[in-house]
Amino acid sequence: MLPLSLHLGEALVHRFSQILYRCFEEIGSTKAALYLKGPEAGAFHLISHFGWPRLSPPPEVLAADDPLIVWANRERRGFVVNQPQALEELNRFSAGAEGSRYLVTPFFDRGEWVGLLIQKDRTRNVSYDLDRDETLTQAICQEVVETLREALVVRSVPVVPPVATTAVALEVPVPPSGAMIPTDGTVRPAPQEMLEGFQEGSDYSLKFAQIPSEVAPAAPKAPATPQASGLAVPQASIRQGMFMPEQRTFFWEAASLLCNLVPLAAVALWMDEALEVRPILTYSRQPLSPDLKQQILAHITYHVPNLREPDLHILTKVEFLEKEPLTGIFQTYLPVMLMGEEVGQDLMLLFRYEDRPFTDREQSFIQMVGRMVGFHLQEIRLHERYHRAFLTVSHQLLGSVKGGAPQLQDHSLATAQLARDFAVHLELSALDLEAVCIASILHDVGTFLLDPELLTKTGLTDEEMGRIRTHPVLATTFLKDFRFPFDVPGIIRHHHERWDGKGYPDGLRGESIPLGSRIINLVEAFEVMSKGSVFNPARPQREILEELRRGAGGQFDPTLVAEFLEFLQTRGIR
Repeated sequence: MLPLSLHLGEALVHRFSQILYRCFEEIGSTKAALYLKGPEAGAFHLISHFGWPRLSPPPEVLAADDPLIVWANRERRGFVVNQPQALEELNRFSAGAEGSRYLVTPFFDRGEWVGLLIQKDRTRNVSYDLDRDETLTQAICQEVVETLREALVVRSVPVVPPVATTAVALEVPVPPSGAMIPTDGTVRPAPQEMLEGFQEGSDYSLKFAQIPSEVAPAAPKAPATPQASGLAVPQASIRQGMFMPEQRTFFWEAASLLCNLVPLAAVALWMDEALEVRPILTYSRQPLSPDLKQQILAHITYHVPNLREPDLHILTKVEFLEKEPLTGIFQTYLPVMLMGEEVGQDLMLLFRYEDRPFTDREQSFIQMVGRMVGFHLQEIRLHERYHRAFLTVSHQLLGSVKGGAPQLQDHSLATAQLARDFAVHLELSALDLEAVCIASILHDVGTFLLDPELLTKTGLTDEEMGRIRTHPVLATTFLKDFRFPFDVPGIIRHHHERWDGKGYPDGLRGESIPLGSRIINLVEAFEVMSKGSVFNPARPQREILEELRRGAGGQFDPTLVAEFLEFLQTRGIR
């Protein structure tokens, strides 16, 4: 059985700890333990405590037949024990101390027993007095009850075998993108994400899509079936997609909030895309067994016609990795359809470990969080639409001078593809990734302002080579009227700087060179050595890798070289 504290959520447990500390501040108890009734009949779970030695904490669970629970249930009132030998059941809370004093208070919500508060040893060795201490204690217990009501925690629900039923999807209208209120803040990824690995499917890779001359129309949706919701993906030409770190972080935060509002074991998100399949993002408090992950896959494919399990990948975040994995099956689930504008009907699945339906109040919370998630997914689509439009313009711009620079278009696209994939490998933020992507595709636009004959001439003089080396500075002139939301001209200006300070145009050294510039410098060198150029023929793969290793600490950032070699290994280049 999942511990009750995990059902409640970290934020709610923290709130109970704050309430519990009133026992020390208002009553003077040096120790206190708060128990709440769990989903199994009659058992009480330890939610929070203070004052006990680390190696001798209070019992984690008080069973329904525990003598202390039986006695409190019979009396249904608070009682004081200033002579612990009078009630042997309290010896488990003594931690070896003698002369302990206790105030034990059961508390109720609308006549239902929901919790037990055990206080121990007042300051200055003063005995407890029921008439004096009970009023303050009841006020503390009432705050616990009110907090439980606000959080809609169900205290006593029997677990029964699952019943095979078809869940009816809860539809959540998503506000249009135009309703977004602009902010100056930037979403940043969590410092550390505790991610389990991918469930490997077929042909998984993070690929930079070939830039089309115009955006391809979305594939038509398959008609809904009586058994499934109306989501669909094309049966052929499936491309594996991805989520940026900030996008994942947003969902992790939203899922965590949802688990704090509604007791859940796991939350999964599938994003509807016509031309690609992204990972299924899954959030859980505890690790999930392979069987439970398989159940998530089965539910996704049930609600999305024509989607095959081999094309799916699960990317999970687990809040408490040290816990034992959940096993068995999810007893209850709720499909939530996020109905977006124009395109995109995304699917969020909520799973419970117990067979318990979702109440109307819980569904209202789910709708609120669902709108947040759906809103964010629409913004992702809008951003990607702008990104593709810009790349299309850049693609046509590079092609417009192909006669004067015959390799410029192909070289720029190949560099941009590799730089973006490498930036994804480095887990750069969406902002930095976009800057690298755009700067890499435009990194040689300064050659537009050079004599085209220089770009095809062999045997250049020192003066002619010096003119070619002005192209990073010329690029800043060419792009001066482009209003980028990040420093693309600066990245392009410095993409020929060297780690040892011997590069151009400004002789920057080490980390004073922008990260995007260092990435493009490394990736472009690999691409030129692999494909060759007007000035140098292509080189063998092993020779290229050795050249990169020799250049670490000289031409290239040594840390990036190590990461890049690891990245190439994932592509079978060793």
